[in-house]
Amino acid sequence: MKIASTLACTLILIVIVSTAQAAPVIGFYDSEFSGEILEGRWSESYVGGGAGQLGNTIHAASWDGSVLGGQWLLAGPAIDAAPSILSDTRNGGTGSVTYLTTYGNGNMTLALTGPWGGAGDVADYAVSIGDYRHTTVNTYVMDSLVASTTIVEMMGTFDDYAGYELNFVVAVAIPAGEGSTIAADYPAWLPSSANSGAWGVAQKIRTEIIPEPATAALLGVGFAMVAVRRRRRNR
Repeated sequence: MKIASTLACTLILIVIVSTAQAAPVIGFYDSEFSGEILEGRWSESYVGGGAGQLGNTIHAASWDGSVLGGQWLLAGPAIDAAPSILSDTRNGGTGSVTYLTTYGNGNMTLALTGPWGGAGDVADYAVSIGDYRHTTVNTYVMDSLVASTTIVEMMGTFDDYAGYELNFVVAVAIPAGEGSTIAADYPAWLPSSANSGAWGVAQKIRTEIIPEPATAALLGVGFAMVAVRRRRRNR
């Protein structure tokens, strides 16, 4: 009975280890301190005719100085409600306005070659976006816009790994241009039929991969079983 029990425990642990390997590596990654995740570039198509309009669509990608999207790619979130004003400090045309803009749909791809690549996995990771929003601060002087910065917050779930979640935050997204012809080396407007929009850079990125609670608990139990068996053998 003891031999059978030991064998069963061993088999369970082998399954646990295999499951842990065949999944993205959980943890925290950032561009500012560890440099594990690349900063990027973005575009927003003016599908609705101008900034902040319904249907405007985001397309963003990592940028290593020569290649777009080699490590991560975000595509498809579109404005699903009119932006709301969180605060307006303007006095005589000078001050700032803070907007909240929510987006729906979209997906993100994490390259298997990134720091989150799990042993045993053979394809890039697909993430479906569940929540995506921009908090934008526009600064004005005498009614003229002089600066605009955006904080991007995204949450999504991994398509092929039930319960695994991705949190993605861009602390600083800065416009670099706007018009009818997008600059070179920036993500193309989505959809391809869009003929105007804006583009810019994404900096100070933080991302976190969170495992399914049941998997995390199972891993904890498995490692605890190993520790107990080792202590018993040492007696």
